Formats: sequence, C-alpha cells, structure tokens
Amino acid sequence: MNFTYKTLLIALTLVNITFTSCKDDDPATPETPSVNFSIAEPVASTKFGKGDTVHINGMITWENELHGYELTIRNVTADSVVFTKHNHADGNTMHIHENWVNDVASHSDMSLTIDAFTDHDGAKETKLIMFHCHPM
Repeated sequence: MNFTYKTLLIALTLVNITFTSCKDDDPATPETPSVNFSIAEPVASTKFGKGDTVHINGMITWENELHGYELTIRNVTADSVVFTKHNHADGNTMHIHENWVNDVASHSDMSLTIDAFTDHDGAKETKLIMFHCHPM
C-alpha cells in the first residue's frame, strides 16, 4: 500500500511539472526605441565669455514621429531660466539652429535642456548639456 502512495505522489508531481512548465509565456512587449540626440553645439564643459554667442546646433531623430522640442538654458548658479524656445513640428527628424548671447553678471554654471516630445500628451526624452559662462 505504501508503494501505491509513493507512485501516485510521483505521478502527480510529474503531471504538475508538465503543466506548469508548458504554460505560454506572456508575449514580450516591444521596447520603445530611444530618441537620438546628435548635438554638435554647445559642447559639454565649454566656457563662454561675456558677449559670446552660444550656438545650439544639432538634430533629434526617432523611429516614430516626434511632436516638437523645447530648449531651456538655465543659469544653475542663479537658479534662473535665461532662454527658452519651443518648436512644435511633427516628423522623424528635427533640426535645431538657435543662439543665445551670454550676458551673465557673475561666473555661472549653465545647463541646456533639450526635451524631445514623443506624443501630444507631454511624454518626452531629455538631453542635458552643462557649460560655464564668465562675466568678462
């Protein structure tokens, strides 16, 4: 009788393993491709003197359709926004050609934030470039 219970237990265990190992896996959700930021200027860690023009040049590309971009230059030292530009255009490629003239009153760490909008609801990917401005 003891042999029958062991055989039954082994058989049930094998059946359980067979059914649990053969479950269909959930289909993998495809990854959303990343936005590609190809920014030529400004180069990170560049130093700009008073009156120098900070050129913002580059390209944003994505496999799907982009819905515009926004540029923001912040004076991190003074905790203030010194430049913003919003461009609402739809397409897979966005070209950026903007300028800002350094007019800071003291040595300032600066950040350029480039937000690429991936839908009309505000979803975005961001590129951050840090640079420094001199007051002279």
